[in-house]
Amino acid sequence: MKICYLMPRMLPTPSGAVVGGSATNCVSLALELKRQGAAIELLASVSSDGVDRLADKPVAGIVNPLPTIGRGFIGKGLGTLHVLRRGLKDRLRETHFDVVHSHSGTYPYAVVPLMVDHKSCVRLHSLYCPLGAKGGAYSSWWEKSALSRLVLERLDRVIAATENVRQSLENAGVRPEKIELVPMCVDAQRFHPMARPEPAKYFSGNGTCARILFIGNASKEKGLLGLLAAVKLLKEKGVPVSFVAAIENQCGIREYAAGYELARTFVHRAKIESLVRFVGLVHSIERLYAESDLVVIPWNTSRGPSDYPMVVLEAMAMGKCVVCTPVGGCPDLLAYGKAGMLTDGFSSQAIADAIEATVCNPTTRKKLEQSALKRAEDFSLVNSARQLLRLYEHLLEGKERHRV
Repeated sequence: MKICYLMPRMLPTPSGAVVGGSATNCVSLALELKRQGAAIELLASVSSDGVDRLADKPVAGIVNPLPTIGRGFIGKGLGTLHVLRRGLKDRLRETHFDVVHSHSGTYPYAVVPLMVDHKSCVRLHSLYCPLGAKGGAYSSWWEKSALSRLVLERLDRVIAATENVRQSLENAGVRPEKIELVPMCVDAQRFHPMARPEPAKYFSGNGTCARILFIGNASKEKGLLGLLAAVKLLKEKGVPVSFVAAIENQCGIREYAAGYELARTFVHRAKIESLVRFVGLVHSIERLYAESDLVVIPWNTSRGPSDYPMVVLEAMAMGKCVVCTPVGGCPDLLAYGKAGMLTDGFSSQAIADAIEATVCNPTTRKKLEQSALKRAEDFSLVNSARQLLRLYEHLLEGKERHRV
């Protein structure tokens, strides 16, 4: 079986890790499918710097880098769509794929597999964000139910990465028999419980403070400012905390850069510099997780890059306590408060209260950590890859029977 995976863009960090929940999930699945014996190729737009960063990494053996065409509206959306279509068209002149499977937080990239002959090739799209989620540059006009249904119904299957996504597809009129639920997955070989490194490399304090970690970009949707305001509230109440924010902006998005400056300004004006440290993307994200006590997700929308934050899955697999707003699929991911602490709303006060409840009750935190680790087993990378392989084989057999 020869498989082609498509994703809009690949944003590698200096350590070779890939930024973005849907991208990380796609790459992990592709590598696992290769380990399970599938012949797989991954097409994605990658900058020249990105190609260099991947040179000695496992994904370099399967990725076929496509050119980038810039940033902004055209580069991120329609232009990338054009690059993917052209890249796949070029590859089809040289080889035949049994499966063409696109992966994205949004559905329009599902049009690319449609250019392949449906009689001999299985065509799929994995959707990582629910249709109609607020946020994103294009969602207000291109995620209309009729338009998304028109595209997705022509595929062999649509893969929903979460139950929330599956429900949004049904609400848009996609037939249930067209939808398969294959949950987001996490690489438990990389992310697993480990002893907290001492001395701390990233966190300050003498070890008596609760170590709070944020990983993500500084966009309004990711809620960094609200979390910093929560840290200020905790300081005023005398709750001992130390905070690290690992901020990324691999896309070079102006809004993210502005959000970062707003965050720095807030820290200065709130006089919490002694509690807060900003770092970029670190070489060993596992060590950063291991140093932390709490991983906080203050998102206010489930728009991109995935309805299940990859940060939450990684933290759970490492046995960390997660504090999260009740956004998108997060309540389901955290077993509705059994595998993590859900805030009572999206305000800074609600976030501060949830953090305080875990900091001041070690027994509760330990129980949540243990439940998180157990819950992470439901998102096995190996099982997800096997599920996909069985689906590919089933659909290919159906096409063969139809031809006979």
